[in-house]
Amino acid sequence: MRPLFLVLSYVIEFTVCGFCGWLYEEALEFAMFREFSDRGVLHLPVLPIYGFGGLLLVWLFRKHTHPAFVFAVSTVVTTVLELAASYPLEKALGYLPWWYGEWPLNFEGRISLLSSLLFGGLALLLVNLVHPACRKFAAWAKPARVGILGTLLLAVITADAVAVFILPKIG
Repeated sequence: MRPLFLVLSYVIEFTVCGFCGWLYEEALEFAMFREFSDRGVLHLPVLPIYGFGGLLLVWLFRKHTHPAFVFAVSTVVTTVLELAASYPLEKALGYLPWWYGEWPLNFEGRISLLSSLLFGGLALLLVNLVHPACRKFAAWAKPARVGILGTLLLAVITADAVAVFILPKIG
C-alpha cells in the first residue's frame, strides 16, 4: 500500500471514529436528559478526540485483539487521553467540552470510572467492527476515490478546526 493512500485511508477512519463519537455523545445526552445538544468543539458532527483516540487504539491493538486485553488497556488509555486533552481544550476554548461532575467516581469532572468503562466497551466495537469495516472499504475502493475522499475530509475538518481554534484568536 502506498504511504499517501495509507495516510488518506486513516483520515477517513479518523473521520468515521470522530463521527461515531459524536453519535455516541448525542445518544448518551438524549438517554440522560431526553434532549439533543450539539456535542463537540467543531461545527461538523465530528469529535476529533474520538478520531485521535480511535487511531491510537487501532495502532495499539494491531497485533493483540483479545477482548479482555483490548478492554483493559483501552479503558486506561482513553482515560489518560481524556484527562490529558481536557486541560489544553479548556484553555483553548475557555470551557471544558465535557463534564462528569455529577457522575460517580469522577476526578475534577474531567474523567470518571463509568465513562472510562464505557470507552473500554466502545474500543471493543472499534477493534472488532469499525476498524475492519474501514480497512475493507479502503481495500474495496479504488485508490483515486480513497485519495479524493481522504483529501476532502482532511481539508474540511482542517478548515473547521481553523475556524474554531485559530480565527477567533486573530479577530
